[in-house]
Amino acid sequence: METFDSDGFALIAGALSSPRRKRNMPRTKKAKAKGTRGVERDLLAQREQLRKQIEKQRAQILIVRDTDDEGAAAVSSVETELAAANLDRAMRSLAEVERALKSIESGDYGKCARCGEQISEARLKALPWTRVCVECAGGGVSGDEQRSRVRSSEASAAD
Repeated sequence: METFDSDGFALIAGALSSPRRKRNMPRTKKAKAKGTRGVERDLLAQREQLRKQIEKQRAQILIVRDTDDEGAAAVSSVETELAAANLDRAMRSLAEVERALKSIESGDYGKCARCGEQISEARLKALPWTRVCVECAGGGVSGDEQRSRVRSSEASAAD
């Protein structure tokens, strides 16, 4: 049977070996993040996909098309604007994914940035990069309060 010193190191014939966590020792942020490995893998894949998409969309924007008529020029202009909007959205999504990966690394993943409460597992599955819980995303109004407000406004509109 191994014995441990006060710092959690296993004592072997009077020598120190690698550190071992005692049962009552607090978990580190790295240990907390172990449950997020699948999420981290998914976020890394999402990050790679977004990077490729951004590269492709940048190339699309930079393509100069020589058009002979006004109709073709208008279509080209709309395509460029659409590509720019998609590029902007992809870049914002990439920033959110990067932020989520940093929160996994720091051990804060799944904690609401506004209220500090744990974000529901269902919300994290739907939006793994989210930083706020459902209540904070909805302006802090719970579903029951929101339905009550809708009913009140409908009743006052009927009067």
